[in-house]
Amino acid sequence: MPSTTLEAMGLVALEAQACGLPVLYQPVPGLSEALSGTGLATDFTNATTAAHDLHRLRTTPGLLEMLRASGRTNAARVPLSTTVAAIADLGRRLA
Repeated sequence: MPSTTLEAMGLVALEAQACGLPVLYQPVPGLSEALSGTGLATDFTNATTAAHDLHRLRTTPGLLEMLRASGRTNAARVPLSTTVAAIADLGRRLA
């Protein structure tokens, strides 16, 4: 998740977690709150740091499975039906 300044909600990251994918992300407002520590924070503005964290994801025993499991649990906190309702409500208020 390469957003480097702000991510309003992090829906793409949550969808990835719901599918069992680990999320490597820049800890920016929105993503930090949405992921609540269930992803692997990195610094995408520093190629060496990002490469190190990707390597760690691939080689640290149990890290990938831990991120998958915690990600699924995290994504379940925010069902898409809730998101759809909130976006629809926002649209009605803005109209």
